Amino acid sequence: MNLAKLSIERPVFIACTVILISVVGIVSFGKLGVENFPDVSFPTIAVNVTYPGAAPNEIETLVSKPIEDELSTISGMKKIRSTCNEGSAVIVAEFSYDTDIGYAEQQIRDKVAFARKKLPSEVEEPVIRRFDPSDLPIISISMQSDMAENEFYDFASETIKQRLISVNNVGSVDIIGGRKKEIWVELDRNKLISKNIAASTVSQKITTGGSNIPAGKIRGERSDLNFRTINEYRNFEEIKNVPISFLNNEIPIPVGDVARVTTGSEDITSLAYWNGKPALFLLVYKQSGSNTVEVADAVKNRIESLKNEYPKVHFDYYNDSSKVVKDNVWDVEESIFIGIILTIVVVLFFLGSVRSTIITGLALPTSLLGSFILMYLAGFTINTMTLLAMSLAVGLLIDDAIVVRENIHRHREMGKDSKQAALDGTKEVTLAVLATTFAILAVFGPIGFIGGVMGQVLKPFGFTVCFALLISLYDALTIAPMMSAYFGGDHSEKQPGRIKKILSFPIVMFDRFQEKLTNLYVSTLKFTTKVPIIIVSLALFFFVSSIFISKMLKSEFIPTQDLGQFTITFELPPGASLEATKKINTEVNELLHSQKEIKLTAGFIKQNKIDIYVELVSSKERKINTPQFKDYIRKKLINYTFAKPIVKNFDPVGGGQRLFSFVITGNNAESVETYSKQVFDEIKKMKDLTDPDISLRDGAPEFKIIPKGDQIVKLGVNPQTMGKELRTIVEGDKVAVFRENNFEYDIRVRMLDEQRDLAKNYNQVKVPNINGFLVPLSYVSSGIASTGPATILRQNRTRAVEISADTDPNGRGSGFAMEELQRIVKEVLPLPEGVKLSFSGQTEDLESTGKNMGIALGLGVVFIYLVLASLYESFIIPISILVVIPLAMTGAFLGLYITGKAMDIYANIGMILLFGLATKNSILLIDFAKDLQKTGVDTVTALIEAGRARLRPILMTSIALIAGMLPVAIGLNEASKQRTTMGVTVIGGLISSTILTLYVIPAVYQYICKWIEPKKKIVTK
Repeated sequence: MNLAKLSIERPVFIACTVILISVVGIVSFGKLGVENFPDVSFPTIAVNVTYPGAAPNEIETLVSKPIEDELSTISGMKKIRSTCNEGSAVIVAEFSYDTDIGYAEQQIRDKVAFARKKLPSEVEEPVIRRFDPSDLPIISISMQSDMAENEFYDFASETIKQRLISVNNVGSVDIIGGRKKEIWVELDRNKLISKNIAASTVSQKITTGGSNIPAGKIRGERSDLNFRTINEYRNFEEIKNVPISFLNNEIPIPVGDVARVTTGSEDITSLAYWNGKPALFLLVYKQSGSNTVEVADAVKNRIESLKNEYPKVHFDYYNDSSKVVKDNVWDVEESIFIGIILTIVVVLFFLGSVRSTIITGLALPTSLLGSFILMYLAGFTINTMTLLAMSLAVGLLIDDAIVVRENIHRHREMGKDSKQAALDGTKEVTLAVLATTFAILAVFGPIGFIGGVMGQVLKPFGFTVCFALLISLYDALTIAPMMSAYFGGDHSEKQPGRIKKILSFPIVMFDRFQEKLTNLYVSTLKFTTKVPIIIVSLALFFFVSSIFISKMLKSEFIPTQDLGQFTITFELPPGASLEATKKINTEVNELLHSQKEIKLTAGFIKQNKIDIYVELVSSKERKINTPQFKDYIRKKLINYTFAKPIVKNFDPVGGGQRLFSFVITGNNAESVETYSKQVFDEIKKMKDLTDPDISLRDGAPEFKIIPKGDQIVKLGVNPQTMGKELRTIVEGDKVAVFRENNFEYDIRVRMLDEQRDLAKNYNQVKVPNINGFLVPLSYVSSGIASTGPATILRQNRTRAVEISADTDPNGRGSGFAMEELQRIVKEVLPLPEGVKLSFSGQTEDLESTGKNMGIALGLGVVFIYLVLASLYESFIIPISILVVIPLAMTGAFLGLYITGKAMDIYANIGMILLFGLATKNSILLIDFAKDLQKTGVDTVTALIEAGRARLRPILMTSIALIAGMLPVAIGLNEASKQRTTMGVTVIGGLISSTILTLYVIPAVYQYICKWIEPKKKIVTK
């Protein structure tokens, strides 16, 4: 079917299709969700287990190992990691990407349920959660008030939290910081001993007496009657009156005789600070599939109403995901609009006609709106990657229309009427337009089938480009010829259009420049076609030189962040007091807020660790960027080296991933730790890394109670009973709930605070034997003060040590650090037997991304070759076109080197785009030369005439593409600066490929024709 002929003969039909695409595209756009990144599914499931009061060693032995043993039998398991901290364990199961994650999650639940029987009874119910980036909090709210601590927590939990949950599409709200009220039953050791009652006995009695028990029901003739025993505690007196024992079987001993019942607070698990002052934080999560921006805006509106309703409570918020989404979306939209304007200006100057500019420019709105339809059908959202695809496609979308309209324009210059020029001009370049479009589709199509997380991120990007290109192809072959036939105007040099009257001087000057440039190019081309060997040799020299330049580029997974936010972490020595930790937090906050660049800080304290989120003022209000300010703060914290300060990028995922990290594993814990320390000493010498850290920590102080085997038997003490008694004394037991004013509080039984320290009171503590008599603890055990690990890491059921660091923005990047580490392991510190080393986190992502991108680029080249071979019915001709790809890489590498940019994920995406773009100019040149050869023109003359005729569309399309990418390469704000490497890669490659294409491709084509012609003669004979 001749689409150009159809569009000229039936213009109303084509106009209706354009209107339909526009209307449906607008409707589809309104229905698309708005997110920061595409929906990514990680095949990772985490199991969180809490065992209050247990040391890391016990957590490893009693919790992690039993669960790991069960999980390791699940098929599809790629890696299993465990982190054993004081009182908790996190077991993370990572599956291969072809695993059905829903089935894997059910398997995890089944295996954990089976392992639950092997865990201590005090272990809380394991929490199993699939890791999903969309499950991260979309906004964090801070609250400050003069209320009492317990009252404020209840207010936040029962009032504010409930009001936020009622907001449409809010999924859940978590509270960080503060302490909930508890009812304490504080036992007196002396009174217990005097009455021969164990602490655990008191716990059991309060537990059995504090819950309602349904007694059942009986069925009557007319109705049923239910019976219930009401035992819940309603006041402190009821708790005090619970009978524990009968002295001599006559006198009851109530709880009040051996304990006091008071109001207390939960043990401190975390403290929150807003700008250095105590606060509570509410982390708001959205429902799955809902719009981040809409939900966050609704939450902020609710906060405003709460401010008016509760003026004595100060509300604020940070880590607003909707702001990040809006900034990224606005940045890409801005790049699209600027790119459109620059592209249209390019077309206007080259064609010098407002009509031609309008006809060509119509491809942009039609293609963009049409792509929204296909995006909606594909289930995509408006996010950074899809909008980035559109910003890259701005120059592409207009390319086909430029080629068609320019050729029609050339036929009009031959004296043809508008309809005939539109028909002949379109027909002449149809194959070239199809070839260029399919070549780019051949590059971006395979991206959608890359595996792993990167494939999920790039799929919407690649397919969105394909969607837009398909619509632009339809535009170029139908709308452009139809509009040229009926709206192209009368071509006459004597009657200049209005635009030429307004801009006559610049347009005329540019026309003269074009003419001189064409004549200069033709004359130089005539010379170079006589010495093709020199041209090919020079091209080869440039390419080889660029390979050496590429080796000098630093490589990163993600570019250096300049988002105006970062995190500072501290870790005091194990056993450091809470007061010491709070003091450092206060001092550091005072230091930070003395800097005018600081906008706000949000801090968290957990045991001996401090985590401070820092947000800077707008980049317009400060003179230094984020990496520079981080380096400045790092120097300011030199006096806190004992607390291991680390200044790192903000990680919204919360996994604590750093730019460079690796794990050393082995069955022999001592061998792993010794080797890890040696490697860490070498890592600290690498100047390209900052704030290196190792997961090994100095031993946390602990007091071990070791049973005496013979004494236990003689005195009849059960070791498990002894352990439970000591747990009640120190940690305490949550035995029941106490309801008051519709609030529910835990009742905890434990010793008086001054009697809980076993190390100090070892000789006074007594434990029950099997007959219920109390026996001195010192008779049946030995108490030894020692140290134990603060944290234990495990990977694939073996001990592990992680070493991590950030990269210096002025250094050589993660890629160099990886190479240096491999050199150290190979030459300086060979791996001991049984010890393994593997990259983790972003370093592992960088390694896998390089492999995936290599596969994508290789497939792209193969598919482009197959497309061109099919269109030109030749296996040889495509080679002359594909020669331009290494020429494009030359400019890309040189551009990154000159600008000091790294080879990161965005640069890799730009390289893939470049592979498709670079072939466009070669196709235009070779396609025209082949048509001339078919008429009997010799190869050299055909190439010269092809260069003369195709110079203008080649320059137009290349400059239009460069103009479209210019906003991306410049980086207009903080969000766009993350993606500048993509723009630099594309622009550098386009410049080199365009210039070299004009000379190198004709030289290569000459040799190919010389090789083909003898073969043709043999076939003809």
